[in-house]
Amino acid sequence: MRNSKLIKQFGLFVIASLFAINFNSCKDDEKDNTESNSSSTNYTCIILNQGNYSEANGSISTIDEKGNITNQMYKYVNAYSLASIIESGLIDRGKLILICNNEDKIEVLNINDFKTLFTIKGIVTPRYGTIADGSLFVTSVPDWNKQEGYVYKINMSAAKIDTFIKLDGQPEGIITQNGKVVVGEGSKVKVINPTTLAIEKVVKGPGALSAKHFIKDNNNNVWASFVGYDASYNATGGISQLNFSKDSIDNYTQLSNFAGEGHLSTNPDKTEILYRTIVGAYTPNEKSGISSYNIASKSEKEIISGDGFYGFNVDPKNGDIYTANINGWITNSTLLIYDAQGNAKSTDQTVGVGACRFLFQ
Repeated sequence: MRNSKLIKQFGLFVIASLFAINFNSCKDDEKDNTESNSSSTNYTCIILNQGNYSEANGSISTIDEKGNITNQMYKYVNAYSLASIIESGLIDRGKLILICNNEDKIEVLNINDFKTLFTIKGIVTPRYGTIADGSLFVTSVPDWNKQEGYVYKINMSAAKIDTFIKLDGQPEGIITQNGKVVVGEGSKVKVINPTTLAIEKVVKGPGALSAKHFIKDNNNNVWASFVGYDASYNATGGISQLNFSKDSIDNYTQLSNFAGEGHLSTNPDKTEILYRTIVGAYTPNEKSGISSYNIASKSEKEIISGDGFYGFNVDPKNGDIYTANINGWITNSTLLIYDAQGNAKSTDQTVGVGACRFLFQ
């Protein structure tokens, strides 16, 4: 009897051990390309991987204070994939806001554990967002064949769309300045009252060039990027400080090899504006670079050159530049980190498909 009892107990132990091994194996599979299982919330950078449009495989990667990378964070925490393309994102009051298309939605997560708090649907092709007066404002271009678009106002407390305004151009970047919402819309920059959504000011850009994105300098001045083609200017585009007391800009600066998406960042003291460059035609693994424009001296300087860059950002604490080789959008991206002088600090770590937005808390 005693031997029989021991055999039975041993059998139960073996079964429990096999179950534990199998359970942990499943957890590892769910992590999918995860290099660190750290539960730390002290992330130095949150990477938004846009994903491939046809596969809607956008994802989140994180870098902790020790430099460890965790991929597929959203899937691991929420037990299902995001199933969207991440166009952009922002951090506000403990929330990570993901602006996604294909599937069109805005996913709001807890910044500490990446669990979904709520999802907003009903906006077709949402693009970029800003927070003003406690509300989220998002640009939208439902049909790229039409010169029209929308700015939606989202009540973050009620987790629903409050209202919207229709624009007569295709809006892209958006920023908050002195309590107002500033949006790039075709060849114009428009200032919108966040309460009434009335257009209070229209600033005309340089010719037919399109306003894309915005950044603030050390004096809290807003700068805009302009791209496209105008016979009076150059197809590569450039930047301009916006003077909201006037109806048009008067200090447009053309920049060499300025990339068409027009994303901007600054160095930590905000005396230099950083931007992406391309050399030659757009290709899946195009020759790329990151350059800076010194506001005081009005001079350009190339900091980094490489291949396949798309999005980038600067760590406001130390000036490190984060970008990635997106490897043609068909496989995982190679993370690239440089110091402020362009010296490589990391060039061989892997993140998700189409790594393009780098957020810092």
